Amino acid sequence: MRKSGFLFIFFVSCLMASFVFLGHGQYVFASEKESENTRAEASLSDENSQNSEEISGKTQEQTTEQKSRISYNYEFVFAENTDEILPEIKQDMIKLVVKNSQLEFLKDQAIENEFALIRRINNDIDIAEDVLKSYGYYSGYAKYALEDVENKKHVIITLYPEEQYKIDTIAIKYTHSTALPKYFLTYKNKRNSIFDSYTPYTAPQFAEEVKVDTPYAIAENILAAVDDLPRPLRSNGYPNAKVASSAYSIDKENKELKGTVFINQGLPAILGDVDLTGNTEVSSEYILKLCPWRPGTVWDDRFLLKYRERLQKTGLFEHVHIEYDKKTYREYNRKYREDRKEEQNKDIVLEPVTLPVLLNVKEGKKKSIGGSAYYSTDDGPGAEILWEHRNILGNGEILQLSMPLKDDALFLAANFKKPAFGCREQNLIVRSRIGYEKTDAYNQKFAEFGFGIEREIHEKWWLESLLNFDHIIPKKWQGESYSSIAFANTLKYDDRNSRINPTEGFISSLKLMPMHGFSHVEFTAFVTEFDTSVYLPLGDKTVLALRAAVGTMFGGDNTIPRSKRFFLGGGGSVRGFEYQEIGRHDGNDDPYGGISYTLFNSEVRQNVTKDLALVGFVDGGMVYEEVTPDFSETMAIGAGVGLRYNTPIGPVRFDIAVPLTDAFEDKVKKEITDYQLYISIGQAF
Repeated sequence: MRKSGFLFIFFVSCLMASFVFLGHGQYVFASEKESENTRAEASLSDENSQNSEEISGKTQEQTTEQKSRISYNYEFVFAENTDEILPEIKQDMIKLVVKNSQLEFLKDQAIENEFALIRRINNDIDIAEDVLKSYGYYSGYAKYALEDVENKKHVIITLYPEEQYKIDTIAIKYTHSTALPKYFLTYKNKRNSIFDSYTPYTAPQFAEEVKVDTPYAIAENILAAVDDLPRPLRSNGYPNAKVASSAYSIDKENKELKGTVFINQGLPAILGDVDLTGNTEVSSEYILKLCPWRPGTVWDDRFLLKYRERLQKTGLFEHVHIEYDKKTYREYNRKYREDRKEEQNKDIVLEPVTLPVLLNVKEGKKKSIGGSAYYSTDDGPGAEILWEHRNILGNGEILQLSMPLKDDALFLAANFKKPAFGCREQNLIVRSRIGYEKTDAYNQKFAEFGFGIEREIHEKWWLESLLNFDHIIPKKWQGESYSSIAFANTLKYDDRNSRINPTEGFISSLKLMPMHGFSHVEFTAFVTEFDTSVYLPLGDKTVLALRAAVGTMFGGDNTIPRSKRFFLGGGGSVRGFEYQEIGRHDGNDDPYGGISYTLFNSEVRQNVTKDLALVGFVDGGMVYEEVTPDFSETMAIGAGVGLRYNTPIGPVRFDIAVPLTDAFEDKVKKEITDYQLYISIGQAF
């Protein structure tokens, strides 16, 4: 038999080897139950049959040289009166039988006589009965019928599931004492939070029996539950916890399965220092600073996973391998066995061993050149080139230089990040831009500089605080030049399963930013924005994505320059409308912007293939001239359809959208574009 599909069969084989029968009589195989072949009443269906309970084999063609040999068709069907089994379950069972079938696997090999065909049939009967047992039908059996149809042998194997067995109990036994070491009972874990407070150690639950999702004795469910037993132990002080063995029995009279699983929890341990090897250009100090635990922490293998993920996210390493020092563990284990022997096998509760963690890294390339491209109907084509150095000062510092390639903008942006600044959860950020940009709303030269920190305050929570300075020189008719200072604080929670293409979870951010303008233009405002997106899986291939955002400038008025105002319209907000088109326009028909806004987006993303998805969407929003959004005004609403093609760097987005409302009355230019096309990399939100 082939290896694929043997999970069920392996389980059943192990189960049969350990059976202790509690009912009447011995287990009887199908060959003992039925010695003569019974002609099946089911017939071979054609390719268009809607019977989901059968799968037909392909016909073995006869050649001139094989006229004297046997050719056959085959099919597997369920017996009548099995309506209590869902059609999709029957189909899965038959697919599993076919996957391991000799009739299928050897169908291209000619058979010299009927005896050889019978051998294949008997093998498949055994497989069918094993599959029935893997789904809990331990009294199930299979029979075959053989007939001549158009000079070919037609094989029908019928499955008789009988009654499905239930799980009585699957008890758990532990090979070592479950008494916790004194160190574990007094330990307090210092967690990563804004207050860096302490929480008591949570001891693992030494369960007495296996909890299975369903009451029926289905092999896949039992195996999954048993395999999961060591996980909470490995996360709470026992790095080598594993399933030692298991034994099962069936009660034929009560149609029940019983079992016992033996867990070797191994010996207790705490996390020690990191033994680092393999780095050459990246400093050891920086790598060790990213370690998420302190020596003396109760063993938790999730720390090792988190450490590996942190190192991989830096982009500095091609390979990261991390494990505990097995030599130290073996020596401790040997001492434990000796102590038990000296104490006449009494349960001994030892204090945990301190296990060093072995970390080996292989550094990758530090420099890279990249870019992105996009297209929109109103803006035309555009691109951006990016140069990055991920270890410019030897401690994982990142320097990025970027430049857009488009007619209406030319600037150079430089971003610098120093990770683990002060502590491992905190990064220093420096940002700057200089150049000019031209939009429908404003035309200006600018110079910007900002610095601050971003910090992981607790797991999925992030805080970013930046002090920004800028100097703006607008086109003469748009006003006087000015300077401004702003202190931007953004609190973010990110629970998405992917930052590139999320299918579940949500992300929310709250921005609080006082700003003040001076020099030729005086203004003061307190900017507040809230933005949240949620991703809801609707089955295996469908995702509902929703977004809502609102913003305002407390204290803002007409003195706020255009480039500081809110704008909506375009591929990143309300599709179907041109960039910055929504809201008030001036006498020259140019967008004027607003000092508050509301926005919503909704998408249904339907996967068609592994790499291709269809999208339908509706967007809406409005910018307002008042501090408080005026919900009595009609929103600008756009809708459309799109395609998403997955690539290693993210999904490529093709969207076409049309405006559904003329929401502007006398505040907008008279002609609204019929449609908008957007092409870019990444989801809309």
